[in-house]
Amino acid sequence: MAIVFNKPQTIAQLLAQQLTIPEYQRPYKWLPKHVNQLIDDIFNHRTKPCYRLGTVVLHQDKESVNENKKETLNIVDGQQRLLTLTLLCTILDGAEKTISSTLLEHKFESSVSIDNLKNNAQIISERVASFTAPEKQELLNFVLNKCELIQVTLDDLSEAFQFFDSQNARGKALAPHDLLKAYHLREMMAATTQKERLHHVSLWEQGVNPDDDSANLHTIMGEFLFRMRRWIDGDYGITFSRHNIDVFKGINLDNTQYAYVDAMLALDYAVETFNGDPARKWDKQTKSYPFQVEQVMINGKRFFEYIQHYMAIHKSLFVGNEARLASFVSNYTRYSGSHRKGDSYVRNLFLCTVMYYFDKFGDVELEKAAQICYRWAYYLRLELQRIGMESVDNHAKSRSGLFRAIRKAVHPQQVLNFQPPCIKESKFNNAKDVQASIKAMKSGSINE
Repeated sequence: MAIVFNKPQTIAQLLAQQLTIPEYQRPYKWLPKHVNQLIDDIFNHRTKPCYRLGTVVLHQDKESVNENKKETLNIVDGQQRLLTLTLLCTILDGAEKTISSTLLEHKFESSVSIDNLKNNAQIISERVASFTAPEKQELLNFVLNKCELIQVTLDDLSEAFQFFDSQNARGKALAPHDLLKAYHLREMMAATTQKERLHHVSLWEQGVNPDDDSANLHTIMGEFLFRMRRWIDGDYGITFSRHNIDVFKGINLDNTQYAYVDAMLALDYAVETFNGDPARKWDKQTKSYPFQVEQVMINGKRFFEYIQHYMAIHKSLFVGNEARLASFVSNYTRYSGSHRKGDSYVRNLFLCTVMYYFDKFGDVELEKAAQICYRWAYYLRLELQRIGMESVDNHAKSRSGLFRAIRKAVHPQQVLNFQPPCIKESKFNNAKDVQASIKAMKSGSINE
Protein backbone atom coordinates (compact mmCIF):
# COMPACT_ATOMS: atom_id res chain seq x y z
CA MET A 1 0.00 0.00 0.00
CA ALA A 2 1.43 3.38 -1.01
CA ILE A 3 1.54 5.09 2.40
CA VAL A 4 3.70 8.18 2.08
CA PHE A 5 3.25 9.45 5.64
CA ASN A 6 2.19 7.75 8.86
CA LYS A 7 3.04 9.71 12.01
CA PRO A 8 1.38 11.54 14.90
CA GLN A 9 0.75 15.19 14.14
CA THR A 10 -0.35 17.95 16.47
CA ILE A 11 -3.52 19.81 15.53
CA ALA A 12 -1.36 22.84 14.72
CA GLN A 13 0.75 20.77 12.32
CA LEU A 14 -2.34 19.33 10.65
CA LEU A 15 -4.11 22.65 10.19
CA ALA A 16 -0.97 24.18 8.71
CA GLN A 17 -1.17 21.80 5.75
CA GLN A 18 -3.06 22.26 2.49
CA LEU A 19 -6.17 20.36 3.61
CA THR A 20 -9.24 20.23 1.39
CA ILE A 21 -12.66 18.61 1.60
CA PRO A 22 -13.20 16.81 -1.74
CA GLU A 23 -16.56 16.77 -3.50
CA TYR A 24 -17.12 13.11 -2.73
CA GLN A 25 -17.08 13.74 1.02
CA ARG A 26 -20.27 13.50 3.02
CA PRO A 27 -21.85 16.60 4.56
CA TYR A 28 -20.71 17.76 8.01
CA LYS A 29 -23.19 15.94 10.24
CA TRP A 30 -21.85 16.08 13.77
CA LEU A 31 -24.65 16.80 16.22
CA PRO A 32 -24.41 18.61 19.58
CA LYS A 33 -23.82 15.30 21.42
CA HIS A 34 -20.72 14.63 19.30
CA VAL A 35 -19.34 18.13 19.84
CA ASN A 36 -19.97 18.03 23.58
CA GLN A 37 -18.31 14.63 23.83
CA LEU A 38 -15.18 15.90 22.07
CA ILE A 39 -15.03 19.00 24.29
CA ASP A 40 -15.54 16.89 27.42
CA ASP A 41 -12.71 14.58 26.35
CA ILE A 42 -10.38 17.54 25.81
CA PHE A 43 -11.35 19.16 29.14
CA ASN A 44 -10.82 15.90 31.05
CA HIS A 45 -7.35 15.33 29.58
CA ARG A 46 -5.95 18.87 29.45
CA THR A 47 -3.49 18.24 32.27
CA LYS A 48 -1.76 15.51 30.28
CA PRO A 49 1.46 16.20 28.35
CA CYS A 50 -0.15 14.67 25.24
CA TYR A 51 -3.65 13.53 24.23
CA ARG A 52 -4.30 11.49 21.09
CA LEU A 53 -7.69 11.98 19.40
CA GLY A 54 -7.61 9.25 16.74
CA THR A 55 -6.61 8.93 13.09
CA VAL A 56 -7.06 11.05 9.99
CA VAL A 57 -6.69 9.52 6.52
CA LEU A 58 -5.56 11.83 3.72
CA HIS A 59 -5.11 11.39 -0.03
CA GLN A 60 -2.12 13.18 -1.58
CA ASP A 61 -3.50 14.77 -4.74
CA LYS A 62 -0.45 15.31 -6.94
CA GLU A 63 -2.56 16.83 -9.70
CA SER A 64 -3.66 19.73 -7.50
CA VAL A 65 -1.26 22.31 -6.02
CA ASN A 66 -1.74 25.79 -4.56
CA GLU A 67 0.07 28.99 -5.43
CA ASN A 68 2.92 28.00 -3.07
CA LYS A 69 3.27 24.73 -5.00
CA LYS A 70 2.05 22.69 -2.04
CA GLU A 71 0.30 19.46 -2.90
CA THR A 72 -3.32 19.25 -1.85
CA LEU A 73 -4.24 16.73 0.85
CA ASN A 74 -7.83 15.56 0.46
CA ILE A 75 -9.56 14.42 3.64
CA VAL A 76 -10.75 10.84 3.19
CA ASP A 77 -11.54 10.14 6.86
CA GLY A 78 -11.61 12.57 9.78
CA GLN A 79 -13.55 15.45 8.24
CA GLN A 80 -16.07 15.70 11.09
CA ARG A 81 -13.42 15.78 13.82
CA LEU A 82 -11.09 18.16 11.95
CA LEU A 83 -13.85 20.67 11.21
CA THR A 84 -15.01 20.60 14.84
CA LEU A 85 -11.46 21.10 16.11
CA THR A 86 -11.04 24.00 13.66
CA LEU A 87 -14.23 25.59 15.01
CA LEU A 88 -13.02 25.13 18.59
CA CYS A 89 -9.59 26.65 17.90
CA THR A 90 -11.05 29.58 15.95
CA ILE A 91 -13.53 30.41 18.71
CA LEU A 92 -10.89 30.13 21.45
CA ASP A 93 -8.59 32.35 19.37
CA GLY A 94 -11.28 35.00 19.13
CA ALA A 95 -10.14 38.42 17.94
CA GLU A 96 -6.49 37.38 17.82
CA LYS A 97 -6.99 35.82 14.37
CA THR A 98 -3.85 33.71 14.67
CA ILE A 99 -5.53 30.52 13.42
CA SER A 100 -5.02 29.98 9.71
CA SER A 101 -6.30 26.90 7.92
CA THR A 102 -7.45 26.11 4.40
CA LEU A 103 -10.51 24.49 6.01
CA LEU A 104 -11.67 27.99 6.99
CA GLU A 105 -11.68 28.94 3.30
CA HIS A 106 -13.80 25.99 2.17
CA LYS A 107 -17.12 26.93 0.56
CA PHE A 108 -19.82 24.56 1.79
CA GLU A 109 -22.63 23.85 -0.66
CA SER A 110 -24.68 21.48 1.49
CA SER A 111 -27.35 23.11 3.64
CA VAL A 112 -26.85 20.24 6.11
CA SER A 113 -23.18 21.18 6.57
CA ILE A 114 -23.92 24.89 6.85
CA ASP A 115 -26.64 24.44 9.48
CA ASN A 116 -24.58 22.01 11.57
CA LEU A 117 -21.51 24.27 11.47
CA LYS A 118 -23.58 27.22 12.68
CA ASN A 119 -25.25 25.21 15.44
CA ASN A 120 -22.01 23.64 16.64
CA ALA A 121 -20.18 26.97 16.61
CA GLN A 122 -22.90 28.29 18.92
CA ILE A 123 -22.53 25.28 21.24
CA ILE A 124 -18.75 25.72 21.46
CA SER A 125 -19.14 29.45 22.13
CA GLU A 126 -21.53 28.73 24.99
CA ARG A 127 -19.22 26.08 26.46
CA VAL A 128 -16.26 28.49 26.69
CA ALA A 129 -18.21 31.71 27.37
CA SER A 130 -17.30 31.70 31.08
CA PHE A 131 -13.57 31.27 30.43
CA THR A 132 -11.24 34.18 31.05
CA ALA A 133 -8.90 35.26 28.26
CA PRO A 134 -5.89 33.46 29.86
CA GLU A 135 -7.97 30.28 30.30
CA LYS A 136 -9.00 30.37 26.65
CA GLN A 137 -5.38 30.85 25.58
CA GLU A 138 -4.25 27.97 27.80
CA LEU A 139 -6.90 25.64 26.34
CA LEU A 140 -6.06 26.76 22.79
CA ASN A 141 -2.38 25.99 23.35
CA PHE A 142 -3.31 22.53 24.67
CA VAL A 143 -5.53 21.73 21.66
CA LEU A 144 -3.03 23.03 19.10
CA ASN A 145 0.19 21.69 20.59
CA LYS A 146 -0.68 18.78 22.89
CA CYS A 147 -3.60 17.13 21.08
CA GLU A 148 -2.59 14.80 18.27
CA LEU A 149 -4.05 12.78 15.42
CA ILE A 150 -2.28 9.97 13.62
CA GLN A 151 -1.93 11.29 10.07
CA VAL A 152 -1.96 8.55 7.42
CA THR A 153 -1.34 9.94 3.94
CA LEU A 154 -1.60 7.78 0.81
CA ASP A 155 -0.91 8.72 -2.81
CA ASP A 156 -3.63 6.47 -4.29
CA LEU A 157 -7.33 7.19 -3.77
CA SER A 158 -8.66 3.63 -3.85
CA GLU A 159 -5.95 2.53 -1.40
CA ALA A 160 -6.90 5.44 0.85
CA PHE A 161 -10.48 4.18 0.88
CA GLN A 162 -9.26 0.62 1.43
CA PHE A 163 -7.20 1.77 4.42
CA PHE A 164 -10.18 3.71 5.75
CA ASP A 165 -12.38 0.61 5.44
CA SER A 166 -9.82 -1.64 7.14
CA GLN A 167 -9.41 0.82 10.02
CA ASN A 168 -13.15 0.99 10.57
CA ALA A 169 -13.49 -2.78 10.34
CA ARG A 170 -11.33 -3.14 13.46
CA GLY A 171 -13.82 -1.22 15.52
CA LYS A 172 -17.19 -2.22 14.10
CA ALA A 173 -18.61 -4.12 11.17
CA LEU A 174 -18.69 -2.07 8.00
CA ALA A 175 -21.95 -1.54 6.18
CA PRO A 176 -22.19 -3.76 3.09
CA HIS A 177 -22.34 -0.78 0.73
CA ASP A 178 -19.00 0.48 2.15
CA LEU A 179 -17.36 -2.87 1.45
CA LEU A 180 -18.74 -2.88 -2.09
CA LYS A 181 -17.50 0.65 -2.73
CA ALA A 182 -13.96 -0.35 -1.81
CA TYR A 183 -14.16 -3.58 -3.83
CA HIS A 184 -15.40 -1.95 -7.03
CA LEU A 185 -12.98 0.98 -6.73
CA ARG A 186 -10.15 -1.56 -6.75
CA GLU A 187 -11.72 -3.24 -9.78
CA MET A 188 -11.66 0.14 -11.59
CA MET A 189 -7.95 0.79 -11.15
CA ALA A 190 -6.61 -0.68 -14.39
CA ALA A 191 -9.14 0.75 -16.82
CA THR A 192 -10.16 4.20 -15.52
CA THR A 193 -8.64 7.57 -14.73
CA GLN A 194 -8.56 9.11 -11.29
CA LYS A 195 -11.05 11.71 -12.51
CA GLU A 196 -13.55 8.96 -13.34
CA ARG A 197 -13.04 7.31 -9.96
CA LEU A 198 -13.55 10.60 -8.13
CA HIS A 199 -16.73 11.21 -10.13
CA HIS A 200 -18.25 7.87 -9.14
CA VAL A 201 -17.17 8.19 -5.50
CA SER A 202 -18.73 11.66 -5.34
CA LEU A 203 -22.07 10.38 -6.66
CA TRP A 204 -21.85 7.43 -4.28
CA GLU A 205 -21.34 9.62 -1.21
CA GLN A 206 -24.17 11.92 -2.27
CA GLY A 207 -26.38 8.83 -2.42
CA VAL A 208 -25.31 7.66 1.04
CA ASN A 209 -26.22 11.02 2.56
CA PRO A 210 -28.66 12.82 0.26
CA ASP A 211 -29.63 16.36 1.22
CA ASP A 212 -33.23 15.79 0.13
CA ASP A 213 -35.82 13.31 1.41
CA SER A 214 -35.49 10.76 -1.37
CA ALA A 215 -34.46 7.21 -0.50
CA ASN A 216 -30.74 6.89 0.08
CA LEU A 217 -28.29 4.48 -1.49
CA HIS A 218 -28.41 2.09 1.45
CA THR A 219 -32.19 1.78 1.12
CA ILE A 220 -32.14 1.30 -2.66
CA MET A 221 -29.48 -1.41 -2.40
CA GLY A 222 -30.84 -3.22 0.65
CA GLU A 223 -34.60 -2.91 0.28
CA PHE A 224 -34.91 -2.86 -3.50
CA LEU A 225 -32.02 -4.13 -5.59
CA PHE A 226 -30.87 -6.86 -3.20
CA ARG A 227 -34.39 -8.13 -2.68
CA MET A 228 -35.30 -7.96 -6.36
CA ARG A 229 -32.17 -9.82 -7.47
CA ARG A 230 -32.81 -12.52 -4.86
CA TRP A 231 -36.58 -12.83 -5.26
CA ILE A 232 -36.31 -13.07 -9.05
CA ASP A 233 -34.12 -16.14 -8.50
CA GLY A 234 -36.43 -17.54 -5.80
CA ASP A 235 -33.92 -16.91 -3.00
CA TYR A 236 -34.02 -15.38 0.49
CA GLY A 237 -34.17 -11.60 0.32
CA ILE A 238 -34.93 -10.35 3.82
CA THR A 239 -31.71 -8.77 5.06
CA PHE A 240 -28.82 -7.33 3.06
CA SER A 241 -25.63 -7.68 5.08
CA ARG A 242 -21.87 -7.91 4.66
CA HIS A 243 -22.31 -11.69 4.46
CA ASN A 244 -24.19 -11.60 1.14
CA ILE A 245 -22.46 -8.80 -0.77
CA ASP A 246 -21.60 -11.32 -3.50
CA VAL A 247 -25.04 -10.51 -4.88
CA PHE A 248 -23.39 -7.30 -6.16
CA LYS A 249 -20.14 -8.85 -7.38
CA GLY A 250 -19.74 -10.32 -10.83
CA ILE A 251 -17.15 -10.28 -13.57
CA ASN A 252 -14.37 -8.01 -14.75
CA LEU A 253 -14.76 -7.58 -18.51
CA ASP A 254 -11.03 -7.02 -18.97
CA ASN A 255 -9.98 -10.46 -17.78
CA THR A 256 -12.99 -12.77 -18.18
CA GLN A 257 -13.10 -14.91 -21.31
CA TYR A 258 -16.17 -17.09 -20.90
CA ALA A 259 -18.48 -17.51 -23.88
CA TYR A 260 -21.45 -15.83 -22.20
CA VAL A 261 -19.37 -12.70 -21.63
CA ASP A 262 -18.94 -12.04 -25.36
CA ALA A 263 -22.35 -10.39 -25.67
CA MET A 264 -21.60 -8.20 -22.62
CA LEU A 265 -18.23 -7.22 -24.10
CA ALA A 266 -19.88 -6.30 -27.40
CA LEU A 267 -22.49 -4.15 -25.65
CA ASP A 268 -19.89 -2.46 -23.47
CA TYR A 269 -17.74 -1.74 -26.54
CA ALA A 270 -20.73 -0.32 -28.45
CA VAL A 271 -21.62 2.08 -25.62
CA GLU A 272 -18.01 3.22 -25.14
CA THR A 273 -17.46 3.65 -28.88
CA PHE A 274 -20.63 5.66 -29.36
CA ASN A 275 -19.93 7.98 -26.42
CA GLY A 276 -16.27 8.37 -27.41
CA ASP A 277 -17.01 9.34 -31.02
CA PRO A 278 -15.96 12.97 -31.77
CA ALA A 279 -19.42 13.42 -33.33
CA ARG A 280 -20.83 13.57 -29.76
CA LYS A 281 -19.26 17.02 -29.41
CA TRP A 282 -21.61 18.11 -32.19
CA ASP A 283 -24.86 16.27 -31.51
CA LYS A 284 -24.46 16.22 -27.68
CA GLN A 285 -25.91 12.71 -27.53
CA THR A 286 -24.85 10.01 -25.08
CA LYS A 287 -25.96 6.47 -24.46
CA SER A 288 -26.14 4.91 -21.01
CA TYR A 289 -25.41 1.25 -20.53
CA PRO A 290 -28.78 -0.58 -20.86
CA PHE A 291 -28.87 -2.30 -17.48
CA GLN A 292 -31.30 -5.02 -16.42
CA VAL A 293 -31.81 -5.48 -12.71
CA GLU A 294 -31.06 -9.23 -12.62
CA GLN A 295 -28.09 -9.16 -15.01
CA VAL A 296 -24.66 -10.52 -14.18
CA MET A 297 -22.93 -7.68 -12.36
CA ILE A 298 -20.07 -5.99 -14.22
CA ASN A 299 -17.40 -5.02 -11.71
CA GLY A 300 -15.90 -1.57 -11.47
CA LYS A 301 -17.36 1.45 -13.25
CA ARG A 302 -20.48 -0.35 -14.48
CA PHE A 303 -21.38 -1.32 -10.91
CA PHE A 304 -21.44 2.34 -9.82
CA GLU A 305 -23.45 3.24 -12.92
CA TYR A 306 -25.85 0.36 -12.20
CA ILE A 307 -26.60 1.70 -8.71
CA GLN A 308 -27.09 5.27 -9.96
CA HIS A 309 -29.34 3.99 -12.76
CA TYR A 310 -31.72 2.30 -10.33
CA MET A 311 -31.67 5.17 -7.87
CA ALA A 312 -32.85 7.34 -10.77
CA ILE A 313 -35.58 4.83 -11.73
CA HIS A 314 -36.82 4.64 -8.14
CA LYS A 315 -37.02 8.41 -7.98
CA SER A 316 -38.78 8.73 -11.34
CA LEU A 317 -41.42 6.19 -10.31
CA PHE A 318 -42.14 7.02 -6.70
CA VAL A 319 -40.48 10.19 -5.32
CA GLY A 320 -42.17 13.59 -5.48
CA ASN A 321 -45.40 14.87 -6.97
CA GLU A 322 -44.07 14.54 -10.53
CA ALA A 323 -43.19 10.85 -10.24
CA ARG A 324 -44.88 8.52 -12.73
CA LEU A 325 -46.84 6.66 -10.05
CA ALA A 326 -47.07 9.39 -7.43
CA SER A 327 -50.88 9.50 -7.36
CA PHE A 328 -51.24 5.71 -7.49
CA VAL A 329 -48.89 5.20 -4.56
CA SER A 330 -50.56 7.98 -2.58
CA ASN A 331 -54.09 6.72 -3.25
CA TYR A 332 -53.55 3.03 -2.56
CA THR A 333 -50.65 2.62 -0.12
CA ARG A 334 -51.68 5.27 2.39
CA TYR A 335 -54.63 4.16 4.46
CA SER A 336 -55.63 3.71 8.06
CA GLY A 337 -52.91 1.52 9.54
CA SER A 338 -50.49 1.79 6.62
CA HIS A 339 -47.82 2.99 9.07
CA ARG A 340 -47.65 -0.45 10.69
CA LYS A 341 -44.47 -2.45 10.25
CA GLY A 342 -46.14 -5.32 8.40
CA ASP A 343 -47.87 -2.93 6.02
CA SER A 344 -44.53 -1.26 5.24
CA TYR A 345 -43.15 -4.68 4.28
CA VAL A 346 -46.05 -5.24 1.89
CA ARG A 347 -45.62 -1.75 0.45
CA ASN A 348 -41.95 -2.50 -0.25
CA LEU A 349 -42.93 -5.73 -2.00
CA PHE A 350 -45.40 -3.83 -4.17
CA LEU A 351 -42.85 -1.14 -5.09
CA CYS A 352 -40.22 -3.77 -5.92
CA THR A 353 -42.54 -5.59 -8.33
CA VAL A 354 -43.53 -2.34 -10.04
CA MET A 355 -39.88 -1.37 -10.35
CA TYR A 356 -39.04 -4.75 -11.88
CA TYR A 357 -41.88 -4.45 -14.39
CA PHE A 358 -40.75 -0.94 -15.37
CA ASP A 359 -37.16 -2.15 -15.72
CA LYS A 360 -38.33 -4.67 -18.30
CA PHE A 361 -41.18 -2.93 -20.16
CA GLY A 362 -40.85 0.76 -19.33
CA ASP A 363 -44.00 2.90 -19.45
CA VAL A 364 -46.01 0.43 -21.55
CA GLU A 365 -49.23 -0.35 -19.64
CA LEU A 366 -47.52 0.78 -16.46
CA GLU A 367 -50.69 1.84 -14.61
CA LYS A 368 -52.41 -1.47 -15.36
CA ALA A 369 -49.34 -3.41 -14.33
CA ALA A 370 -49.23 -1.44 -11.06
CA GLN A 371 -52.76 -2.67 -10.33
CA ILE A 372 -51.68 -6.28 -10.83
CA CYS A 373 -48.65 -5.69 -8.60
CA TYR A 374 -50.85 -4.13 -5.94
CA ARG A 375 -53.42 -6.93 -5.95
CA TRP A 376 -50.67 -9.56 -5.73
CA ALA A 377 -48.64 -7.86 -2.97
CA TYR A 378 -51.54 -6.61 -0.83
CA TYR A 379 -53.21 -10.00 -0.91
CA LEU A 380 -51.03 -10.59 2.18
CA ARG A 381 -52.82 -7.75 3.96
CA LEU A 382 -56.15 -9.53 3.35
CA GLU A 383 -54.89 -12.99 4.26
CA LEU A 384 -52.82 -12.27 7.37
CA GLN A 385 -53.64 -10.25 10.46
CA ARG A 386 -49.98 -9.85 11.37
CA ILE A 387 -47.38 -9.67 8.62
CA GLY A 388 -43.74 -10.49 9.19
CA MET A 389 -40.93 -10.07 6.68
CA GLU A 390 -40.70 -13.87 6.47
CA SER A 391 -44.25 -14.02 5.07
CA VAL A 392 -43.40 -11.35 2.51
CA ASP A 393 -40.19 -13.16 1.58
CA ASN A 394 -42.00 -16.47 1.03
CA HIS A 395 -44.69 -14.77 -1.09
CA ALA A 396 -42.06 -12.93 -3.15
CA LYS A 397 -39.84 -15.90 -3.98
CA SER A 398 -42.70 -18.30 -4.74
CA ARG A 399 -42.38 -20.17 -8.05
CA SER A 400 -45.95 -19.15 -8.86
CA GLY A 401 -45.41 -15.53 -7.84
CA LEU A 402 -45.34 -12.32 -9.83
CA PHE A 403 -41.55 -11.98 -9.95
CA ARG A 404 -41.30 -15.25 -11.83
CA ALA A 405 -44.15 -14.20 -14.13
CA ILE A 406 -42.45 -10.93 -15.03
CA ARG A 407 -39.15 -12.71 -15.58
CA LYS A 408 -40.75 -15.14 -18.04
CA ALA A 409 -42.85 -12.52 -19.83
CA VAL A 410 -41.91 -11.48 -23.35
CA HIS A 411 -44.77 -8.98 -23.75
CA PRO A 412 -46.52 -6.78 -21.15
CA GLN A 413 -49.83 -8.54 -21.77
CA GLN A 414 -48.39 -11.70 -20.26
CA VAL A 415 -47.98 -9.81 -16.98
CA LEU A 416 -51.42 -8.23 -17.27
CA ASN A 417 -52.88 -11.74 -17.70
CA PHE A 418 -51.40 -12.83 -14.38
CA GLN A 419 -54.11 -13.77 -11.87
CA PRO A 420 -53.24 -12.71 -8.30
CA PRO A 421 -54.70 -14.85 -5.51
CA CYS A 422 -58.11 -13.62 -4.40
CA ILE A 423 -60.00 -13.37 -1.12
CA LYS A 424 -63.65 -12.40 -1.46
CA GLU A 425 -63.88 -10.84 1.98
CA SER A 426 -61.10 -10.38 4.51
CA LYS A 427 -62.02 -11.21 8.10
CA PHE A 428 -59.63 -8.61 9.47
CA ASN A 429 -60.86 -5.11 10.28
CA ASN A 430 -57.41 -3.64 9.62
CA ALA A 431 -57.68 -4.70 5.96
CA LYS A 432 -60.93 -2.95 5.01
CA ASP A 433 -59.29 -0.08 3.10
CA VAL A 434 -57.10 -2.44 1.11
CA GLN A 435 -60.10 -4.67 0.41
CA ALA A 436 -62.01 -1.69 -0.98
CA SER A 437 -59.08 -0.67 -3.19
CA ILE A 438 -58.72 -4.15 -4.65
CA LYS A 439 -62.47 -4.38 -5.28
CA ALA A 440 -62.36 -1.05 -7.10
CA MET A 441 -59.52 -2.26 -9.29
CA LYS A 442 -61.29 -5.50 -10.09
CA SER A 443 -64.56 -3.75 -10.92
CA GLY A 444 -62.80 -2.09 -13.85
CA SER A 445 -60.54 -5.10 -14.26
CA ILE A 446 -57.97 -5.18 -17.03
CA ASN A 447 -58.70 -8.88 -17.32
CA GLU A 448 -62.41 -8.55 -17.94
